[in-house]
Amino acid sequence: MGFEADWELYTSGEKELFQRACRRLLKSTFIVKEKNDDSKKLYAFVAKNEDALSVYLGYMGFDVVVDRDNGVAMLTNIGSTSDSGKIQANRLRLRKVDTVVLCCLWTLYADRIHKGNLSKSIIIRLLDLKQEIEKFGFRSDFDGKVLMVEILKLFSKYNLIETSGSIGDPDYMIKIFPSIQFALDSVEFKNYVEETTKKIKASKNITENDEGEGEELEYEE
Repeated sequence: MGFEADWELYTSGEKELFQRACRRLLKSTFIVKEKNDDSKKLYAFVAKNEDALSVYLGYMGFDVVVDRDNGVAMLTNIGSTSDSGKIQANRLRLRKVDTVVLCCLWTLYADRIHKGNLSKSIIIRLLDLKQEIEKFGFRSDFDGKVLMVEILKLFSKYNLIETSGSIGDPDYMIKIFPSIQFALDSVEFKNYVEETTKKIKASKNITENDEGEGEELEYEE
């Protein structure tokens, strides 16, 4: 039975959820179950219809993967094992400043989870992030609010984090979602963090517009 035949078996409500799930995945790459009620509803639908969504989005070169342990549904590339055969449509080149923050967010997330955090997401203060950045010797590069807001907004767009409050306020918080583990392949991401840490510590210059040593995230516009 082809996709069109399967499509006709859906109710009008299921068709709407199917369309919304596709749009959300194409826009943000990740759907995080615990983000909010709407995300929980979309995640449940994707988890139940993973194969059908994969078939449909497969025509565009994508696959749908659901990590039920972490409550994350994600869009991934379909491609051969060689780099030349992989679709690169949903790749985002990060600047060094983005890389520094992503590395710090991942480190904070991994540390809290390894300490037995019961939730799949963790909540940190902006001060926690700044202290982690300071370990790399780059806190002065993030003293202004504008750059940090821009970076956190970027990662929020792809459902890696969520912020609450206004930056600069004492109650400003950053929630790091489990999706951050899948921004790159898990093994690749751990290696990336280790290598990036070495690069950051060895680097002497970092500017807002420097893209020379950035890494890549998967995304879709």
